[in-house]
Amino acid sequence: MSEKDNFQQIQKLSQEQIQTQRATLNQMLLGELIEMNDEGIKERIEAELNDNPALEEASDTSDDQDNFSDISDDGNDDTTAEVGQGNDDPFDSPYTQNDDDDNNSDAIDDGLAMIASSRKKRVADDVYRPPVVNEASMMEVLMNQVRERDLTDRQLLIAEYIVGEIDDDGLMRRPITSICGDIISRENEFVTPQEVQDVLEVIQDLEPAGIAATNTRECILLQIEDMKGVDIEAAQVAHAIVDKHFEAYERHHYDKILSVLNIDKDTFNEADKIIKRTNPRPGNMFNSGERMANATHITPNFVITTDDNKLQLTVVNDIPELQISESYEIEYQRLSKKGKNAKIGDEELTIKRQYENATNFIMLLKQRQEKLYKIMKTIMLRQQEFFITGDTQALKPLVLKDVADATGYDASTISRAQQNKWVDTNWGIFPVKYFFVKRVNENDASSTAIKEIIKEMIDNEDKTKPLSDDRLCEALQERGFDIKRRTVAKYRDSLKIPVARQRKTLH
Repeated sequence: MSEKDNFQQIQKLSQEQIQTQRATLNQMLLGELIEMNDEGIKERIEAELNDNPALEEASDTSDDQDNFSDISDDGNDDTTAEVGQGNDDPFDSPYTQNDDDDNNSDAIDDGLAMIASSRKKRVADDVYRPPVVNEASMMEVLMNQVRERDLTDRQLLIAEYIVGEIDDDGLMRRPITSICGDIISRENEFVTPQEVQDVLEVIQDLEPAGIAATNTRECILLQIEDMKGVDIEAAQVAHAIVDKHFEAYERHHYDKILSVLNIDKDTFNEADKIIKRTNPRPGNMFNSGERMANATHITPNFVITTDDNKLQLTVVNDIPELQISESYEIEYQRLSKKGKNAKIGDEELTIKRQYENATNFIMLLKQRQEKLYKIMKTIMLRQQEFFITGDTQALKPLVLKDVADATGYDASTISRAQQNKWVDTNWGIFPVKYFFVKRVNENDASSTAIKEIIKEMIDNEDKTKPLSDDRLCEALQERGFDIKRRTVAKYRDSLKIPVARQRKTLH
């Protein structure tokens, strides 16, 4: 082999290696972009804009331009399709597509959807704006109340330590001796358990009632003692039940309580109503507000609407429109006209690399949107009955492989696409992963549908004779569901519904 042939072979191998490496890097980057939510995408775009001068935000050409553009290739503006059209269902007529064919005209099917075109900003009416919560934390609320009490500086210090140890549910489970040890070691201030106990009782007198109780029983007792406008006799019985017979009450051993307290069913029922008015987790009123205030605001990535049994899917895109800098475009075209053997300086190589990286990034963003659209469309078609009726029992079994087979994408791509993504429907906002449900049996029954049936049966049961797991299992089998008792028990537990014995009441 001549030296020239050897050089050409080495050059060919080098080019193939570089192209393969670039394709692999693109697949990895595309996977990362697909997994990101809008906030993550915005941060990534901001980083690219800062790092690559060839990339810039496009200027709005018109305030009146359409915020959405149809991505179907034939220009068809029909964005709705009647539910139940078999030829539109990828599960009835599977189709495949390679990940490298995103620029093919068949990459995105006609109809059923609109995808938001990349743009710099959105009009106010198009944006889902979650409420901004500025509620004070539990510690702030409690300490503000503490400062209104006539306490010494020493007692205020103790109060801060106690409030700091209150759990999210509002209970203070840390032993008093441990709090004493913390104050002594951190503040070099000796305090006695009695001093801590005295301050704890002050905090337990704050709002909400039951706060800083050391256990559930004490929490309920504090709330019963604080109740106003209730029957005194019933409140006394309720207090006695919780104070002396709480374990029997939790286990629903009501007959034992009736016998020991020598009361009739009507008296017990009135006391039971008072106990059920209490909140064993008084801290939840703070935590829900804090979670809303501190958590990332949910902005739907998809919107599915229905009109006369027709579905319309919109892929929401609230990210800036990107373009290549004009100066880089001109310079790159100039460099492209140079011959292959022409020498290119380091500065020109940098310009060329930055231009290609910018165009590649814009292409990957487009591919991200197209893949998200196709994946969500497939999910929508599979769960179309739910999107029209809102009936959770209509949800069909769906796993990642089903969507992967229908779209031609890898299962890992489907998994990434459903992470941190939300869809706004006529029935509320749901995480995309909500629509992936396991198959229970050959009857095409989903776990979500069966859970809903179990919940419905328990809601409608006779509370004096609640349905056991065996009876629930029999009822489901009578409806044609081949299901085991242990599966029923598992689903009931996942719904946080207690066993029949604990659901039993006397009225």
